[in-house]
Amino acid sequence: MSHSGAASYAFVAEPQTNGVAERFNRNMKEQAIHRRIFKNVDEVRDAVVDFKDRYNREWRLEKLGFMSPLEPRQAWMFKQAA
Repeated sequence: MSHSGAASYAFVAEPQTNGVAERFNRNMKEQAIHRRIFKNVDEVRDAVVDFKDRYNREWRLEKLGFMSPLEPRQAWMFKQAA
């Protein structure tokens, strides 16, 4: 439970999960939202989707052995299909 009494949605025995989500949200805001003026909600949505796609394909994360999020996901899916 958090200090406010609200439930935490981190996975059991993996408290860092919430931190990972918070870090992603912060990066998305800094990279895709802040310092921009949007004309409508569709432009905001497009910026968020573009960031998510770029993050999954191109960002190298230490916790993933410097792979992009897409690489281990594809390996897992390939293994499941075998």
